Amino acid sequence: MPNLQDKKSKFLLVLFFINFFGSIYGFYWYKAQLLSTFPEYLRIFVPDSPTASSLFSLSLLLIIIKKPSPFVSLLASCWVIKYGLWAAVINTHFLLTGEGYSFTNFHLTLSHLGMAIEGFLLISKCSFSKIHFFLVVILMISSDIIDYTLGIYPWLFAENQQTVALVSAVLLTAFISFYCFIRLRTQTRK
Repeated sequence: MPNLQDKKSKFLLVLFFINFFGSIYGFYWYKAQLLSTFPEYLRIFVPDSPTASSLFSLSLLLIIIKKPSPFVSLLASCWVIKYGLWAAVINTHFLLTGEGYSFTNFHLTLSHLGMAIEGFLLISKCSFSKIHFFLVVILMISSDIIDYTLGIYPWLFAENQQTVALVSAVLLTAFISFYCFIRLRTQTRK
């Protein structure tokens, strides 16, 4: 009978491959937007969700090989929570506007909610320092500023989604920052 550690390792390996292949598909999804983003150096900021799932894959890989990185785990968790929930908000908003919600939108909603759930699962097991917390918050705020001042946020399904995209990104950054702050305070009290 396999022990609990073996089951945990297999589960982490399955999650790793789901995120790894999901990342590849995600970068493919952004192909047209990446090719039309100039100057080229801004392309790194375009694919938010696949970057999040790539970071999550890296975090899982480090855990699997027994070299976990608290910073990578925190960053990955925050990124998959933020962009998982953001994509779910954008797709749900598109559904509510009645403008042509499709099976693809439904799939994107479910898969991105899965990203957010796995982020909450990882962050609940993650120990991190104040400096890690501040770096991640700065990165999230910087990402929002870059996305919405330079207009390189992911392409939306309808033009009327720009305000929803901006507001939800800012609110998610605030929510995740507050959530991590509470976790940090709880950690330091132990």
